[in-house]
Amino acid sequence: MKKSKLIGIAVVAAIIIVPVVIKFSASKPKLEVEMAKVSKKEIQPSILASGNFVFRQQVQLSSEVIGKVSEVLVKEGDKIEQGQVLLRLDPTLIRAEVTQQRAIVRSAQVNIERAQLNVDRQQVNVERSRRLAEAKFIDASKYEDAVHQLNVAKVDLHAARESMQQASASLDQALKRLDKTEVKAPISGTVTAVQIKIGETAVASATGMAGSSLMTIADIGSIMAEVNVDEADVAKVQVGQQSKVYPAAFDDQPVIGTVEEVSMAPRVNLAGASQGKTYVVKLRLSESKTGIRTGMTCRVEIITGGGSLRPVLPIQAILTGDSMKLENKDGKDSKEASKSLGVVFTVKDGVARKKEVRIGIADDNNQEIISGLSEGDVVVTGPARVLRSLRDGDQVQELKSTDPKAASASASASASAASANGSGTKP
Repeated sequence: MKKSKLIGIAVVAAIIIVPVVIKFSASKPKLEVEMAKVSKKEIQPSILASGNFVFRQQVQLSSEVIGKVSEVLVKEGDKIEQGQVLLRLDPTLIRAEVTQQRAIVRSAQVNIERAQLNVDRQQVNVERSRRLAEAKFIDASKYEDAVHQLNVAKVDLHAARESMQQASASLDQALKRLDKTEVKAPISGTVTAVQIKIGETAVASATGMAGSSLMTIADIGSIMAEVNVDEADVAKVQVGQQSKVYPAAFDDQPVIGTVEEVSMAPRVNLAGASQGKTYVVKLRLSESKTGIRTGMTCRVEIITGGGSLRPVLPIQAILTGDSMKLENKDGKDSKEASKSLGVVFTVKDGVARKKEVRIGIADDNNQEIISGLSEGDVVVTGPARVLRSLRDGDQVQELKSTDPKAASASASASASAASANGSGTKP
């Protein structure tokens, strides 16, 4: 009886204990991960900016006189030469003004001739009065009156000449206004816009009212990029630095650019815009793609330095920010304490170990490792879903993938995870 009881207890114990032992003694399956070694590569830190394409030389034509448009001699897209007549205004009223001013000039010329004759006559009278006064045939007062009349005649002649100059100046102004009824090209280039039509009235104004803008001319071969750089980054930008310009229409085909000008004053923000200041940076393009047009948006990567060999890791291998999984040992805000820190998972003998590293500059693909790892150390780089859940001491093995598409998808997912970790902004 006692023996049977012991056997029963042993059977129950076996039923309970054996599965538990099996569960805890069974080896945990190894996680398949992507790996990379710390290696030395050239790394080029850069800053990102956005802006638009603009023409280096662009002219907005406006009329200097008021008149109705009688002819438009070009259309959008036409190539023009400097001095070519582009548009004519109705000259009828100004021609009438020219005729009037010419008549005034002729009248002034007649007045000068009359005043000159009077001076000559008074000169003769003065001479005659002088001789008579010397011979005591007339009083001295008569001679003085003659001299006075001569002086008055000279003043009248001077006034007539001044009137002549005034009339000539008015005629010149009228002739210039008549000449300005023909709008000519100030530069050679291409007509990019025609804002006025035959029959509309051109207005001499710069306030943007209807009729104040006639057409736009630009040298389309001199297109450049004009981008806004944040005040925190503008100190790193210098004339001559290389850049990659990505047009919105050709996002996968960057154009090489060179920093040509960095503005000294910030761009004026519109009312209601954010308070952050930006500075305009102009970039000269090494080539002009046919499809690039003014006003198109672009994003720019300005390379601010680097080029030397540094120990680096793929940027997706480094956990930063909230995803670092660091213990807050000193009680300080981990975000403030870990601005230049990151976490990686090193692999040795198939075991992943969490390790803190100090990071430096970065580019699109790689992050500099200042300390914490040595060249040749192996770390986990992905996949992103595995890296996010990886823990210190987990068993891992290298992921074997023969599908190029799968590898590409995994790399994209890892890059997205790196961006989510806060590594998208480059130091």
